[in-house]
Amino acid sequence: MADPIEPMPEHSLDAPFSIDQLFYSRTDKRGVIASGNALFQTISGFAWDKLIGAPHKIIRNMETPRSVFRIMWDHLQNDRAVVAYVRNKTEDGRGYWVTALIMPLESGYLSVRIKPTSPLFEDVKRIYADLALAERDGGISVEDSTEQMLAALKKLGFADYTAFMMEAFSQEFKLRSLGLSPKLKGYFADIERIKTALGMIEKSQSELLGAVESLRDLPTNMRIVASRLEPSGGPLSAMSDIYNATSSVLFREITEFALGQNSISKRMIGSFEKSCFMRNASLLLQEAVAVAAQDDLNAFGIDTQVEADHLQELVTSYETQDREALQQAERLAQEMNRASYDLRRSMLGLDTIRVMGLVESGRLGPEGNRIGATMDQIGQCHDSIVTLLQRIKDNAGIVNAGVTGLRMHKQKPSAIAAQ
Repeated sequence: MADPIEPMPEHSLDAPFSIDQLFYSRTDKRGVIASGNALFQTISGFAWDKLIGAPHKIIRNMETPRSVFRIMWDHLQNDRAVVAYVRNKTEDGRGYWVTALIMPLESGYLSVRIKPTSPLFEDVKRIYADLALAERDGGISVEDSTEQMLAALKKLGFADYTAFMMEAFSQEFKLRSLGLSPKLKGYFADIERIKTALGMIEKSQSELLGAVESLRDLPTNMRIVASRLEPSGGPLSAMSDIYNATSSVLFREITEFALGQNSISKRMIGSFEKSCFMRNASLLLQEAVAVAAQDDLNAFGIDTQVEADHLQELVTSYETQDREALQQAERLAQEMNRASYDLRRSMLGLDTIRVMGLVESGRLGPEGNRIGATMDQIGQCHDSIVTLLQRIKDNAGIVNAGVTGLRMHKQKPSAIAAQ
């Protein structure tokens, strides 16, 4: 049964919550609060005896659409971490916005919250306001609200909620981290270089597919013209047949390279994004460990060692996943470098056949100009494909070098975790 719709509270000043602060809470599998850190209790305004054992929705503000919680639970119940913008409320009815990173534990869930400050957050607030109003006054179902949420995110350029939350978390983490430690500019500059290179690879692959499509019918045209210029089985026809057979195989390889479900770039981008997500999450968790160590909540039935163990469990898991994903991204960058080199070499070999045909067509005099024009078109497409493959290779090299740089950053003491 859906929660009863509460009246919107009258707006007052938001509860104070600054960018340098971080708080967390932990629940059981039902969403019942088991613990948190001191700042969680302070900002909420509820006494510990009202928080412990209460459903987490005790701090829920109705300005957050129900669809957000539906999406969150879908992720968590499938054992996946999720990030969401949430507006909470205090005991006295004030509100405050958070960027919440919520992670599954064996015993329940743990949510780490920071203050949102990104431009993307401003777009999300407008989406939330419209949906919350539609839920409250329009009576739309949570299913319809979820569909409208995902449609609104698509208008912002996100294919799905996962793509949105990855970008939102990346923006919020970066802005907060640079606000706390400008020394991290080098680290984030390396990440941006890799993202730019990955974007160039995607763009080049799209152009590559277009170039292959432009070339696809030209070999057939070459074969038809050749058959009209010389007797059956002549040298031009033979070269056309060789070109057709060779190019059809090569075009399939290029299409699979750029577009296939197991394409190197898709896997490389996925691995890099996962590494960034896990890295950012582990650093926030390390900060939560440091913050929790300063609390003495034994009087409220909260065992600080138990909390430290839960947090450290996640830190260890996310650091391992970060390391493995980064290694995978590095291997795939090297694989892409080799694959683009091999395809480029094959294209140069294919162009040799074209040049031989062009020479042969020249022996036919003015009649040969007809096939020569087609071969010139093919040559232009060849040049474009070779250039794009080289560009992909160069950007794969940038990714590989960037990953090496990130690894060096990670070997240094983290300025973020030291906050």
